[in-house]
Amino acid sequence: MMDVPSHSNSDDKDIAERFLKAKACFDEGKRDEAIALLKENVDSGCTDSMVYLGIIYADGNEEERKDSIRLFEKAHSLGNDSGTRNLAYCNAIGLNTEKNKEKGAELYIMAAEAGNPRAMCNIGVMYDHGNGVDLDYEKAFGWYLKSAEGGYQRGMTNLGEHYLWGKGTDVNIDEAEGWFIASGSPRALYRLCEIYLDIRKDEEKGMRYLRMSADAKYSRALYRYGRLIEDERRDDAIMMYNEAAAKGNKDSIERLKELDLVVPERRRKK
Repeated sequence: MMDVPSHSNSDDKDIAERFLKAKACFDEGKRDEAIALLKENVDSGCTDSMVYLGIIYADGNEEERKDSIRLFEKAHSLGNDSGTRNLAYCNAIGLNTEKNKEKGAELYIMAAEAGNPRAMCNIGVMYDHGNGVDLDYEKAFGWYLKSAEGGYQRGMTNLGEHYLWGKGTDVNIDEAEGWFIASGSPRALYRLCEIYLDIRKDEEKGMRYLRMSADAKYSRALYRYGRLIEDERRDDAIMMYNEAAAKGNKDSIERLKELDLVVPERRRKK
């Protein structure tokens, strides 16, 4: 996902108001009106408008897709860290430009060093998996820590996992728990379930977190909860397996096969 500016940081009142009007127009489906307003701001040097227009163009026709990259490049050159991060994202996954993980990593680092918490998490992930950079769990941990301290939810969850598993740092269950609670994401809730069911042997708390994660449709939680209730509530368990299998959960897919049930097609992420 790309950074989407919520407002313009321009000191010019007219530019700031035009940006908000353009955003409202786009939200209402008035794409052409939004583009016209943003173009006026871009001509006035508003880098947040460059980023927003680049995002709109990213799903457009062939020429607009090319312009999307040009706009991110211009915003990046003028010091907009969201422009830098979005350019990194496009390079890392090959969106509207040739895929180049190394260039993506370089740009993520630039955006991270400029203070972008999402970019801090992104480069942490690249160090975690050796994508575009050498595999380095300690560097991944360091960037997740910065991202988490910057308030980014995914950074908090990833940092918690590093504390939980001792990746790039010593195992620290208390720190892991604290960051998972701060995050509150479906994945973080599932990790809290693991802490309480598998490590602390507190079934009441563990099951509470498991249900919360399953309610949020996290696929691993759906599978684990389904296995626990399958004997007594088979239909509910099968619903959970289907939901998880549609998300690509391998355990749920295998369980449906074992039960001689049809495996649903995997849904594409929006």
